[in-house]
Amino acid sequence: MSGLHLQQGTSQRLTQVMQRAIGLLQMDHADLAGFLIAEAAENPCLTLTLPQPDPDTDAPDRTDTERRTLPGPWRPAFLGSGDEIDTLRAQADGLHAHVARQIGLIFHDARAREIAMIFLEHLEPSGWLGASLEDIARQAGCSMAEAEAVITRLHEVEPSGLFARSLAECLRLQLEEAGDLTPPMARLLDALPLLAKGDTAALLSHCEVDAEELAALVTRLRRLDPKPGSHFDDAPELRRAPDLIAERNELGQWHVALNSATAPRIAITSHGGAEHRAALKEARWLERTVSRRNALVLDVAAHVLSVQREFLEQGPVHLKPLSCADVAEKLGVHETTINRVRNGLLIQTPRGMMSMRAFFARGGTGHRDGSHVPAEAISARIADLIAAERPDKPLTDQQLATRLAEVGVRVSRRTVSNRRRMAGFPNAAERQISKGREE
Repeated sequence: MSGLHLQQGTSQRLTQVMQRAIGLLQMDHADLAGFLIAEAAENPCLTLTLPQPDPDTDAPDRTDTERRTLPGPWRPAFLGSGDEIDTLRAQADGLHAHVARQIGLIFHDARAREIAMIFLEHLEPSGWLGASLEDIARQAGCSMAEAEAVITRLHEVEPSGLFARSLAECLRLQLEEAGDLTPPMARLLDALPLLAKGDTAALLSHCEVDAEELAALVTRLRRLDPKPGSHFDDAPELRRAPDLIAERNELGQWHVALNSATAPRIAITSHGGAEHRAALKEARWLERTVSRRNALVLDVAAHVLSVQREFLEQGPVHLKPLSCADVAEKLGVHETTINRVRNGLLIQTPRGMMSMRAFFARGGTGHRDGSHVPAEAISARIADLIAAERPDKPLTDQQLATRLAEVGVRVSRRTVSNRRRMAGFPNAAERQISKGREE
């Protein structure tokens, strides 16, 4: 009987360890930061570093263990250095035009609007203010009181966090807008340097919370967007710092890396004495498990992006069918593991912020060569055809199907009709009437 109890006890402990490890796979960097800050609050052998995002860069330098080079041939870069500059300018122009429209709605007084436009001249692509209030007041020929009044109104501009003068102010504006600026959260904002160092003892005392409450605060804070200007036209669920960054060098070679501006870092501090033996063992287990989690996330991302290379480079029409089972077979892990990894992760790409899930697509209509085209790719092709059609002669669903067949995509008129409606496009007759009204 004693042997049976021993076996049951060992089995239960192994199951608990496996469940904790599986739980880490489901966490994005914000969840992971909250979880680890709570662990560090209870474990004297665990030291945590939480880097604060820099509005001027995506991430600090990364080590080789934090990134993967995608397999495949080297090709001329889709975005060369000059094109990248043009892309940044286009994003900045879009942000400035967006804010200028809101300034026209918010400010009715001509003088206040004039000062607001000078503020806009100093709005960085990140969304932060690129000059001091004193310099802007001097340039506008106004008093500090007038400048303060104008920037207070500018903080109403969407998305929240624009015109911030510091990371704390940027995050505070977003929390205020969401109604989440509680007294403990306000105290945490005042202690961002302590958070960056992972000084859990000082944070618990300063915020006047317990470890579980601190974990929730940190997770919420890390889900905010430190660069709201960069992601202002993204969907709300994509407006936060990415977990991964996909980049391509001047030779056309793709890399995917952990965003070390958001990824927590663990260090082990060994304390003498038997009383710390269990804590040290636990800290080492966490360090190994987080390292394995990070490696698996990178392996999954690298394989997924290598499959969807043409999607990255040329757009949604080139999205290929891809399932969790496909990736699991390639990497030699269980399908459910891939499903856990992909959920919630965001990837920053040259085409903007994307969810990891966006790279997975079910097979759909067949190509002439027997391959399959995902439904998302069909929708993108239909949208391209409608965008290029003549206003006076919009394409019918049958004509759209014929055009698709001409490029090798076999699809029925009914499928075209369904995908067109799901994409939000009216039928040909309604589009013609709508375009006639616009003219």
